[in-house]
Amino acid sequence: MTIPAFVTQLTSTARAESLHRPHPGEVLKRRFLDKTELKRPEVAEMIGISTKHLSRLINGHIHVEVNLARKLEACTNLSARAWLHYQNQYDLYTTTKLSNKSKLLPD
Repeated sequence: MTIPAFVTQLTSTARAESLHRPHPGEVLKRRFLDKTELKRPEVAEMIGISTKHLSRLINGHIHVEVNLARKLEACTNLSARAWLHYQNQYDLYTTTKLSNKSKLLPD
């Protein structure tokens, strides 16, 4: 079986690696928290986490893992897969950025 030309000649439509990828906490803040009248302790209670944990998430100090992604899914109607995708993209962005900086440093 021959692979069609349109498959082998695809051009990349992916977003450039250098473009900023937000931390999931930034997404949560921008898409949900900034648009609600609820106070942060109320939001934290709805999600099922402490206010301190919510603050650390918003400020980008913690990673979104499966359990937290499921809790966010229940409260935001944005899938756990999407929250994990945001985290994955953020991690790839930051490690690429760090890798590029280390290449610029003299040996």
